[in-house]
Amino acid sequence: MESRQQLTDQLAALGFSTNEAKAYIALVACQPATPYEIAKQAGIPSSKIYETVNRMVTRGVFQSSLATEGKDLYLAMSPTDLMSKIRETTIRQTEQLLPGLEKLTGEDEPNLIWPLLDQLQVQSRALQLVSNATESILVSLWAEELDWLDDALREAEARGVRVALVHFGEPQTVIGATYHHPVEKTLYEEKGGRGLTLVADGAEVVIANYRRGGEIDGAWSRNQTFVTVAEDYVKHDVYITKVTRFLGSEMKQRFGEDYARLRDVFDAEA
Repeated sequence: MESRQQLTDQLAALGFSTNEAKAYIALVACQPATPYEIAKQAGIPSSKIYETVNRMVTRGVFQSSLATEGKDLYLAMSPTDLMSKIRETTIRQTEQLLPGLEKLTGEDEPNLIWPLLDQLQVQSRALQLVSNATESILVSLWAEELDWLDDALREAEARGVRVALVHFGEPQTVIGATYHHPVEKTLYEEKGGRGLTLVADGAEVVIANYRRGGEIDGAWSRNQTFVTVAEDYVKHDVYITKVTRFLGSEMKQRFGEDYARLRDVFDAEA
């Protein structure tokens, strides 16, 4: 269960001031309530509570209830209704803003590589790529990443997007053309963690590394060189899995267990 501080931070990220977020959380938990009771529950100075409550009334999030014994009581919009209100407002505002901003954009957009600094950013951008894909998705991942990409990939496949998925570890599910990479344990040890590479429509890519210590670093880009390298990387893994599927015993005899000599790029005689 998330703490009140986490909920406060999340509401603040949606445009509420810290006091507004605290007041909302407090009132939802104890409504109807007077401004004094809200302040006490939320830990807001009494000198600030009326200003905060009035702003929330103006925003349509709080409303006055019938006074009891001369005290002003307030009710809060339900969490479901509040989230719907924020979602609808955000969609409307972005749709109104986009045409004006696009008029300011030059013909050639910069082909930048944007960093993704945490799990939320990686997930958000990867899911967006999958949701927007219209033709193809190439993805290389581990079970942990498939857990949160599974539904989105299935939805993409259902609308006719071709999916090729390289899975490190024996896959428990099949989406599109699914391939089991044969040396997942060795690669995990060599790289010090897991990796995610996702290419949508040959036009956008998300790459992320999940270190054993918990660190995450990633990137998103439409840079065509970056996209092409990532696309070739996933396709190369598909080629390897196809070859090892049908020639596994012969390859192990020649290259050893886990195909160690095959992966030694500095041994041209192997």
